Amino acid sequence: MLRDVLMLCSCASVGYAWLCAIVSPLLRAIRSLAHTATPQAWAAIALATACAVLWSLILAGAVVIAMMLEPRAGLALLGSHLFWPGIGLGVIVWVLQLAITLRVPRVSDDFEAATAIALVAIVDDSPATLARVHRIYAAHAITETDAPEVATSGPAFAS
Repeated sequence: MLRDVLMLCSCASVGYAWLCAIVSPLLRAIRSLAHTATPQAWAAIALATACAVLWSLILAGAVVIAMMLEPRAGLALLGSHLFWPGIGLGVIVWVLQLAITLRVPRVSDDFEAATAIALVAIVDDSPATLARVHRIYAAHAITETDAPEVATSGPAFAS
């Protein structure tokens, strides 16, 4: 009984955290693109999509590592009758929080910006580029303004 409750709660928390990490930046970037189809808005949606892929890969990688470290536990989790109900419970909690607060549940501004900056830092870690990425991403994928304003010129990531 306790094992089932722990498995259900573990799966639910992973599903909830994953949705918090990926949905808000994607929705805000899409909304920003709908308002202003600038190169910066396109760059923000590309970054938000890349961040969603990154967190999905991290989640999948954690499952693979867990299965490598303890194969029986990983297979027990994936083969459990509680895996999908647990993920579903996390989604239900996320949707309920959205419905009650009328705000998309998310991790934090800093977390979302740090994920985007980390992706760009793999290619170019100059302070000027990272500051520009932060400014663009914050304006188009983090803030809740209806018409984001970014005073930049040229290509989205040019310094």
